[in-house]
Amino acid sequence: MMRWMKVTFGALGAAALLTTVACGSTTEPSGNSQGAKTGTDITVKDNTNTSVYQNFKLEKIDKLPNMRGIAWLSENSIVTDKENTSMKPVNVEGEERYPHNLYMYDLTKGTDTPLIESEVNLGAPQVSPDGQHLFYWQTEETTGWPFILNLKSGEAIAAGKEDGFIQEGAWLDNEHVVFSNMKGDLVSASLDGTTKVLVETGNFNVRSIKVSGNAIYYITGEDGQLNTYDAKTGEVKQVLKSVEWVIPSNDGTRLAIVKRTADTKRALVLTDLEGNEKATLARGTQIFGTSWSGDDSKIAYTINSDKDNEKGLFVSNTESAEQFQISAEMDNVADALAWSPQGNKILLSQSVMENEKYHFVTSIITISE
Repeated sequence: MMRWMKVTFGALGAAALLTTVACGSTTEPSGNSQGAKTGTDITVKDNTNTSVYQNFKLEKIDKLPNMRGIAWLSENSIVTDKENTSMKPVNVEGEERYPHNLYMYDLTKGTDTPLIESEVNLGAPQVSPDGQHLFYWQTEETTGWPFILNLKSGEAIAAGKEDGFIQEGAWLDNEHVVFSNMKGDLVSASLDGTTKVLVETGNFNVRSIKVSGNAIYYITGEDGQLNTYDAKTGEVKQVLKSVEWVIPSNDGTRLAIVKRTADTKRALVLTDLEGNEKATLARGTQIFGTSWSGDDSKIAYTINSDKDNEKGLFVSNTESAEQFQISAEMDNVADALAWSPQGNKILLSQSVMENEKYHFVTSIITISE
């Protein structure tokens, strides 16, 4: 039995929010922080499954237009990718385009600070675990050249001399990153730019590179073969097939795996380290952006589906598998979702069409428990 209740959000609240939970649940915020009114009344459809309402609430969604927010530097600052209009534009197919560079955006002050500027495109940044360095790519369409930036000194060093596919790579520790080159080799690079080939996979299609302790996970081939490389022993193991994404938990005890169950069907499952399934969290046409919260109690992800109540941005409890839909409109994301250090915010970026042109919009979703 459902009951209706009215709640009041603050100045950045949504205009109309419909919420349900787990079994047939939908939440559809149309919130945009631009020009919202203080004390907006929102009608919420409540569910008798009180555990969700006692332990999880959507507080607000802040929208940041014309920037691609990718990673957290601190609780109040993020790394963004956006056009650098101070650089000379390049004419592409009759249109002037500025290079995309990397910035730090202060969420409290609303200010941008360049992290590194260039006349060429830079992107796919990843912050080191200690927050001192940034791994990024000098991009050229889907390929590029890897670099490591010292965030304190501003000095950038090339991570070797070979190009690779952008968006792939992960920090092994505070002093080493791992990525794949165009040959399909797994390569590690140290802060001074020295590189070392870890695995010659023999397959140029290497993707979803993730690190958990000494284990490096990666997927190869059209059959979606999930592999693991032990950085201590050098041993390579094959875990599962038909895997599209792998995301290890922060404590290194579980894997979140997006697997292909049919040509147009995907499932998000939790497994142990051997690939044995423990729970299914979601199903859909596509599942993107999967990210564990810092304490591994929740997973955020997006689903593509033909049905509004089955698509958009979701958060699931990793113990109970309860599912909370945050927005049906956030079903196409540009990058992996990112939880803030304190675990009460989710960073999400989308490419949206306006006036016949695509541009990025970043959303900061604040939740409470």
